[in-house]
Amino acid sequence: MYIMSDEFIAVASKEVNDDIESLENILKSCSDDNDVVKNSSLFQKHTHKIKGLAPMMGKESLGSFSSSLDDLFKKMIDGTHYDGIFAAISESVITMKKSMNEPEFNFSQISDKIKQF
Repeated sequence: MYIMSDEFIAVASKEVNDDIESLENILKSCSDDNDVVKNSSLFQKHTHKIKGLAPMMGKESLGSFSSSLDDLFKKMIDGTHYDGIFAAISESVITMKKSMNEPEFNFSQISDKIKQF
């Protein structure tokens, strides 16, 4: 684990928070599973960035979780449809947001839900 300078962490934290907010805004434009699938490439751009930045700022769990979401969105981009994905992504975004304010946030419950897809 490499943790960068305080300045890097501050900049990266702002980037990650901005990306989580973007995920939230994309989600607001969705009303069901089909909408999530249609917007999967937009979601994936943000999860990809978070999966790279989060571990460098000491948030390995967020990085790992974002990697799982990133893989899921890539499958949707390739045409896979998941029943119940809207609810799971809604919960995921809320969880990611909470994790930015809690140093030792536990993603196990939501990670298990995402891995079911």
